[in-house]
Amino acid sequence: MVLGWLFKRKREESIPIQEIPVDLEARLADASPSVSQRMRLADQYETFKYLGILDTYGVDWPLEKSARDTLQNFFDGNKRTLDGVDVKVAQKGEDYVVRISNHAEYDFRLLMHLGGTTKADDPFSAGGLGEGTKVLALSLLRDYGFSQVRFGSQNWELDFVLDTVPEGEYVEQRKGLFAGLNQIKESRKGNFIEFRTKNPEHAQAFVDAKKLFYSSDNPDFQNPSLDIPGVGGFKYLPRAEGSRDTPEGNFYYAGQRRHFEKEEWGTVEHVNLWTHIDDTLKKDRDRGIVTRREIDDQVIPRILDATSNDDLSRLVYEMNPIWSGTWTYEVGYKLLEGIAKRLADKGVKLQFDDKYLASTSFMSSMTMGNLKKQGYIICSGFLGDIGMKSAQDKFREMQQHYRVDTAFDEEERINILYEAIVPFQRDRKDVWVFDREHENSIIQGQYDEAFVWLSRDTLRKPFPDALATYLHEVDHKHGSDHSAEFSEALTVTLGVVMREIIQQPQLYQKLEQRWNQTLPQPPTETGMSPSQ
Repeated sequence: MVLGWLFKRKREESIPIQEIPVDLEARLADASPSVSQRMRLADQYETFKYLGILDTYGVDWPLEKSARDTLQNFFDGNKRTLDGVDVKVAQKGEDYVVRISNHAEYDFRLLMHLGGTTKADDPFSAGGLGEGTKVLALSLLRDYGFSQVRFGSQNWELDFVLDTVPEGEYVEQRKGLFAGLNQIKESRKGNFIEFRTKNPEHAQAFVDAKKLFYSSDNPDFQNPSLDIPGVGGFKYLPRAEGSRDTPEGNFYYAGQRRHFEKEEWGTVEHVNLWTHIDDTLKKDRDRGIVTRREIDDQVIPRILDATSNDDLSRLVYEMNPIWSGTWTYEVGYKLLEGIAKRLADKGVKLQFDDKYLASTSFMSSMTMGNLKKQGYIICSGFLGDIGMKSAQDKFREMQQHYRVDTAFDEEERINILYEAIVPFQRDRKDVWVFDREHENSIIQGQYDEAFVWLSRDTLRKPFPDALATYLHEVDHKHGSDHSAEFSEALTVTLGVVMREIIQQPQLYQKLEQRWNQTLPQPPTETGMSPSQ
């Protein structure tokens, strides 16, 4: 039987001496104390086997990664949760003993071979390459000075130790990773890992690593906005009250936390995001950094494609705070954009409060600013595809005016505008007046094929300002604000105006004086206007 062979004691085995160069013999002779130490270690175990891994093996794991890889094995064997996995640290003399245990059981032979694993084809596993335990043991012993790295289950205990490689196994004297195996008398249920270190911070790292996995105690998963079994979900993170800072969460792949964009935690804008299954990203031995493109192109579509229309609609309203004021590259924005796209593709329309307007391409910043001054909130343009009124449509609505009756003084100022443009040799456009304040309008004037709208406010402004607005609107017969034709026409008009004012300064000074005489006068200290 294989198990019987592995438990057979190896003490009587000897290594044949080979002919080697004198200088190598000298080096091996110098290493004799280490060899005797290896033999003393071997005496402690029923089986003591070199695993073929040298201490020069090129891995450099941070301690947090080592702790994460340790708990990953328990996570994978515990139905993808750390619920029920005990992580304890006890002080024994100068040592701090980390003990992790749960109910799962397995064969020790899986620990002794690179590639040994039961998780290779498990789509729910975060691991599955069959090398993590060996690399973990090497890292703890070589890089962090742990004095014990022990695994146990059923009727066996296995220690990983660093010792001198047997003679003839390598071209030079080096240390390598060994497995020492003992059988215990009484079989136990479940399995455990026990590590010893004199550094309390090294021990605490294994307790802290619990937050790197899914469990019912992990706040990153509590009260999720969306959670689809077997797929994934996310938790929307609202801004703190009164703060403009972007809240940032974590990304979990197959339930295990991964770095996003850089080797820091808390970098995912507006959400905690997770998948439950390892079927989206390519296998990564070191479970390293996940890129923004991988999140945008693979993770988010995988989750949203599995989301119902009802949940998609609910999420739009829940994420109301990021309808506006977010950068287009942020994960929260990409989620909301993906939600809206899927609803739009299915013809779903939602109801939005009138104060929200979907942004429109090529709309002037002045128009947008005026809309905001009127209390409107300009939101992401894609929300217009699912029922939000566009800023452009609202602007058009606000251009629908009601002509008001003009007072005598207003009629006088309109006639002054007509007189002012005669030297410019421009076609006269009749002025219709509307009440901007009453209509809650954001514009001062507007071109129509038959006339020009001017607000009552415009007729109360200084003469040069009112004339400029009138000429601006008249030139709109050539095109819209952003058109090259309008820009060219307005430039020509400016040249004509400057020329005529220079040539006929007295004319325009008299027109301005007449204009000012018709303007409403501010009240005096008695509360009466000068005319009164």
